[in-house]
Amino acid sequence: MPTRALSDEEPQSTASLPLSIDRKFRPWRYSVSHSELRLRSVDPVSVPDVVEVSFYGVVGMKLKTVYRPLTLGLAEPAQAEEMLRFSDVEESRSSRVHCLALKSDNGDGWVACLSYSIWSHPRDADGSAPRHRDSVLILRR
Repeated sequence: MPTRALSDEEPQSTASLPLSIDRKFRPWRYSVSHSELRLRSVDPVSVPDVVEVSFYGVVGMKLKTVYRPLTLGLAEPAQAEEMLRFSDVEESRSSRVHCLALKSDNGDGWVACLSYSIWSHPRDADGSAPRHRDSVLILRR
């Protein structure tokens, strides 16, 4: 995992796609009103951090209930075309949409969105919910 801490200056991405994370991820939250989807690692409390993948401006998705490990990558051109068609994205707007493939040992999925980010958040002292201060940006587009 990257070690760059969040500071007052704009954090920079420290990784690129494809990116594999050997954790167990589940869909955590979807907000229709904000078109936002979050996947979160759900590893045992003994793991010191929680990894959260957030997708913004979601126009389409196909999800599994569990990804382990999670590999996030750009969709192949034919798959991206299928995503855009499924999501009813107008051709004039398609260049703004990120078509991402979610791959795992137990099945694949995809997300078509306008932007995304991946953060590592340290857990609270009791091992529960993640703290957002001292978070580390892994990737943002």
